[in-house]
Amino acid sequence: MNNKLILLVDDHPLILEGYKNVLLNTKFNNSHNYTIQLAENLSDAHRYLFETNNKYDIVCLDMNLPASENLGLYSGEDLGIKLRAKNPDIALIVLTMFDDNFRIYNLIRNLNPEGFLIKKDVKPFDLAKAFSDVVEGKTYYSATVNSLIRKRIQQEFVLDKIDRQLIYYISKGVKTKDLPDLIPLSLAAIEKRKRQIKEAFKIAGQGDIHLIDRARELGFL
Repeated sequence: MNNKLILLVDDHPLILEGYKNVLLNTKFNNSHNYTIQLAENLSDAHRYLFETNNKYDIVCLDMNLPASENLGLYSGEDLGIKLRAKNPDIALIVLTMFDDNFRIYNLIRNLNPEGFLIKKDVKPFDLAKAFSDVVEGKTYYSATVNSLIRKRIQQEFVLDKIDRQLIYYISKGVKTKDLPDLIPLSLAAIEKRKRQIKEAFKIAGQGDIHLIDRARELGFL
């Protein structure tokens, strides 16, 4: 029976311990032994993934994590994108509370995870089953995600890292005219992106306060 090294990333210590206990105490016929490490923030997760010799088999990553500006990481999504680019052989399980179709679509497009769990869908057995399936080379998407895929909702606009940086800095009170000092785009290009984001968020013509409120609702902040 093979041992699998897993990294669980969530900013709530009690939730992390709960996940860990479920994985260590729920067994399937094909169960592997798990060695589990925990990270409570993006900085620690980044260090474990890219600054050690640890050979992870699965990373389970919450999306709604506080930013680590010095690393250029503004959410779990950014860390997931970097992980995909640098270590594509590590299986990725996305775990999030946000169930909006637009948010789910963006995460699938940007991360293509082996596992995708919406927290409201997940009971302990489901969490353990997701890891068991992913270890066996299968995919595991929870009910809300599968429903979206079955409906084949089409969405052409996907937020990239610059879009997410733009939203982050606006949420911190940075004025639009000052954004070119922080983002490698002209003011005109930034204004265009803001319009596109608002259109995608279905708040076209509304102000930045509405943009930030909607971004929080969708889990981009």
